[in-house]
Amino acid sequence: MSNTVEEPAPCPRADRDGEFGCAPKQIIELLSEDDARAVYLAVEEPTTVSEIADALELPTSTAYRKVENLREAGLIRQLNERSQGGLPAHYVQAIEHVRVTYDDPLRIECAHHGKTLYCEP
Repeated sequence: MSNTVEEPAPCPRADRDGEFGCAPKQIIELLSEDDARAVYLAVEEPTTVSEIADALELPTSTAYRKVENLREAGLIRQLNERSQGGLPAHYVQAIEHVRVTYDDPLRIECAHHGKTLYCEP
């Protein structure tokens, strides 16, 4: 057994070119917004945009916009496409947790499937 501390892997999506990770600037902007943060927390379990809007008392258009912004930042993911039969798309958190450290340099840590990724914008 080794006593060395394993450093987290650098965030591969800092420049939006990897499979997992986070977009640092977008994450800071989104998690600074009350509505976006509430939407992120609301999708711990698979949830539709209509369910999010109802639960958070948001206009549906606002809920759709926040969901899309969170998806683009890599914080949530879409589980299924909207079906022709009318089954709505469901969304869930893509990152188990996010931690922002405001030291110098600013650092964002994202946990995905038990692996910690970090970004330094």
